[in-house]
Amino acid sequence: MRKILLGLLTAGAIGGVAMFATGAFFSDTETSTGNTLQAGSIDLGVDNHSYYNGVLNPETTWRVDYDLSDDPQRQFFNFTDLKPGDWGEDTISLHVKDNDSWLCADVKLTSDNDNGLTEPEGDDGDITPGIGEGELADAVNFFWWADDGDNVFESDETLLPAGPLGALSVDQTATVALADSQVNIWGDDGPLPGDSVRWVAKAWCFGATSMTPYPQDGGNLGSGPDARPVVCDGSLVNNVTQSDSLTADISFRAIQSRHNESFVCDPNGGGDLCNEKIDLMLVMDNSGSIDDGEETLMQAGAVSFITAMDITDPLSHAGLVSFSNNASLDQALTGVEASVIAAINDPFNGGFTNLSAGILTASTELAGANDRPDGTIPDVMVIITDGNPNLPDNVPTAEAAALAAANAARAAGTTVYVVGVGGDVDATYLQTIADPGKYFPAANFAALEQALLDIVNCQQNAD
Repeated sequence: MRKILLGLLTAGAIGGVAMFATGAFFSDTETSTGNTLQAGSIDLGVDNHSYYNGVLNPETTWRVDYDLSDDPQRQFFNFTDLKPGDWGEDTISLHVKDNDSWLCADVKLTSDNDNGLTEPEGDDGDITPGIGEGELADAVNFFWWADDGDNVFESDETLLPAGPLGALSVDQTATVALADSQVNIWGDDGPLPGDSVRWVAKAWCFGATSMTPYPQDGGNLGSGPDARPVVCDGSLVNNVTQSDSLTADISFRAIQSRHNESFVCDPNGGGDLCNEKIDLMLVMDNSGSIDDGEETLMQAGAVSFITAMDITDPLSHAGLVSFSNNASLDQALTGVEASVIAAINDPFNGGFTNLSAGILTASTELAGANDRPDGTIPDVMVIITDGNPNLPDNVPTAEAAALAAANAARAAGTTVYVVGVGGDVDATYLQTIADPGKYFPAANFAALEQALLDIVNCQQNAD
């Protein structure tokens, strides 16, 4: 038996040798080499085509530059011998390399100086020469718009907040959203796509000015005086600006949009009415152009608006200003909804349209003791008007005064909405009063309520 077992073991050993010679465990190996994590990049390039009194200015014109700090220094304006009636225009292209991005613009007034007192300045009443005492920043008016690259403001393009740089205090910055989660001035949906380009244009005038859009594709700046982007009248400028100077910094920011879907350019978080808390001043036109039936519709729309806002202490507060020849504070900021509604339903008196007085009165209340000091509570102004300002003095003066008041409100951190009612309003002008995307047209007073409810729901308009 033992010999038999030994024979079996030997046979098994011999068989095992044969098996190992012909096979192994099944296996396979695939190797992925060079695995890499690398951060993406966002690079914002800017170029500029600059015209001074209609002539291309080489010193302030440059091709796409991704680093404006390089030599030579890149400037959008550098003109040292201004005369009343001078004007300029820049078409700026913004190129975002690689990644989709939000875009913001920041304008900072860095100086506004009176460089000595000339005899003509003194004769015209200038008695405050010195650093920070200049008048030039109040006399040079700026306009910005979303351009299509042809240097001309056209009927389908969005006019941005405008006015003199003097609406800012020295070292104060105004921020404008070009494309963020709430606004896109070019009418696109979402951020600026990576490796794409958009244009924004700037025009300025040393004097009284107006912006009238041309028909789309109506020409470009080089096609003659009829295509000039801004009408500039220096006849009303006196000598108080002689030898004065201003300087400003203009910055464009690109911010990643991925994982940043709710980004807003406003450093204070924005003043949208869908925020949980706001301090709101409703500014209602009280002029004689509004008849009794229209007044009733406006009051009903305003009441629906306040009700939808849910004015409740300690959340949103609201107040009311009405304006005609002058303005009155009909209801101070309060968390009591019934008080605001009662003020809205008071009868109106009629008169002219002093829009600047309405804006200034609302701004005073938003800066007063009833405005909550918590910096996280945005200040908002909603203006309802069916006409164009004609007080104080005359229409050009009234329009300039209202624009200056709106720009001062913005500089103080207030978000300004405007609802233009009916066909008699100058929508292009009212867009300069409103923040970008915050001008809402209403065909008539019957349509006012829906326009106001669109505002409550944080709708954005590109008009």
